[in-house]
Amino acid sequence: MGTTEEESARRLPPGPHGLPPELVERNQRERLVAARAEVCAEKGYAETSVAEISKRAGVSTASFYRQFGGRRECMLASFEELFGRLLEALEPTCSAGEAPLERARAGARATADLLAADLPTARLLSVEILALGPEGVRAQHGAIERLASRLRETPTAAGEDCFDAAWVVVSAMTSLVARRCSEGEAPGADELAGLASLLG
Repeated sequence: MGTTEEESARRLPPGPHGLPPELVERNQRERLVAARAEVCAEKGYAETSVAEISKRAGVSTASFYRQFGGRRECMLASFEELFGRLLEALEPTCSAGEAPLERARAGARATADLLAADLPTARLLSVEILALGPEGVRAQHGAIERLASRLRETPTAAGEDCFDAAWVVVSAMTSLVARRCSEGEAPGADELAGLASLLG
């Protein structure tokens, strides 16, 4: 998170601590998102409970329900938060000034590095979100489109579907990440970059 104040909130003991409530709530939400990914990676979405997520995050179940309506809402919010962080981290490598193929290869390698360093997030984004059924499929489809849009010379308008080469490549990359995560492995940078080369 970055700041000394936020780091102290992460280590907060129970009881009065003098930090603003909004900082405490934001910190709890971040811990719950991380815990959701970790517990999902270990047990799968269907086998996790609110109590387990809360315990892993170091917050009460009451605090969980102040943040989320239930497991499903927590899963969708975690997906959006973690995917948003991935996009933000990829921004420097997906600069609009580069040719689409170079942008795609750079983005694929950066994606592999980021996901290899955080397998619970990789699994949540590629495998576990689908346990939500159609709602999870829609969330993943929207994420695929948002990432594909970064690889196009002419980005599509927000919410517009475009099933072109960029979309197919990102879909294939997502499938490969899911397969590797299901095998307990990290996605390989060369594998993902190889798929990205299909844009050339």
